Amino acid sequence: MLCIFKKRNFITLNNYQPVRNLWEWLNKVFNSIDEDRRKLLGSDRTCAEWLLRNGASVKWTTETEFLSDYNALPPEGTHLLIKEVEATNSSISHYGFPHFVGCKHIDKITLHKCSYLENPALPLLKTLNNTLKFLQITSCGNITEDGLTSLSTLNNLDILIIGDFPYLKDKEKILMHLSKELPKCQITFK
Repeated sequence: MLCIFKKRNFITLNNYQPVRNLWEWLNKVFNSIDEDRRKLLGSDRTCAEWLLRNGASVKWTTETEFLSDYNALPPEGTHLLIKEVEATNSSISHYGFPHFVGCKHIDKITLHKCSYLENPALPLLKTLNNTLKFLQITSCGNITEDGLTSLSTLNNLDILIIGDFPYLKDKEKILMHLSKELPKCQITFK
């Protein structure tokens, strides 16, 4: 019988439980919320820290340029509000999307080539429904019909750009659904 050495004990394959992938575990850690820090510093600050820590950029309501360097964050007492999120090639995942709760000025989000982005993240965008006007989700390989369908709750969107989903089975069905549910939104499906 084949055995595996684990924590000084031999176990058989029959009793072997898969161990969580190290990268998945690290991703969960880097995307998790520190509620005490959020209470201390506010939603926008902790959301910005999460985004920057995972390779995204933010634009403040008072700035014209994006901030992408975590070490360039203003001092902790500075009160700034996030206006835009640029998350191209970032490692954000659904574990971190609750960071958006309490952010009341985000009107534009670009999610492009986010390899850790999965369907459970998209319904969590509803917390931004009052302000979110522009949303792009493209080349995020783990997104399927389930995630895209949940976007129909974002009824204040003006522009929605989606596309390049390798596991999407019925592009036309999703496009019809979103067009029906978001009649005032300009939808581009690449």
